[in-house]
Amino acid sequence: MEIKKFNKETNYKELCNWWKSWGLPIHPKEALSENGIIISKDGINICSGFIYSTDSYICFFEFVTINKNTTKEQRKGTLEKLGDTLLSTAKNMNFKLAMALGEDKQARIAPILRKWENDNMNDVITPNLSQYWKIIT
Repeated sequence: MEIKKFNKETNYKELCNWWKSWGLPIHPKEALSENGIIISKDGINICSGFIYSTDSYICFFEFVTINKNTTKEQRKGTLEKLGDTLLSTAKNMNFKLAMALGEDKQARIAPILRKWENDNMNDVITPNLSQYWKIIT
């Protein structure tokens, strides 16, 4: 598995294709944080996510996206690696708390959000949308 900094010039088009494959809106390149991570395995980009900074000790993880054209075997362990990498990067940026929004059905399948449930700091915003908080240690 390889951890790379997301490069807007070389990775943006691929990310747009991932969004399209999931039926998600395409966000402008300028909306993406400079703190993006992409995880690849065997030369194939599998997933990516971004850290958004605030002027407090809280950061946000957003636009976590998986390459839909990969197999379950190719994806194995990549979301966990992405989550761990986002957390360690945020810690190195001196953040103490990370927040992410997720559909409740995502929490049942996404290992990042499933781990965060153990911190018991989550808020239900709507019947299908929750706010997930993770203390960065």
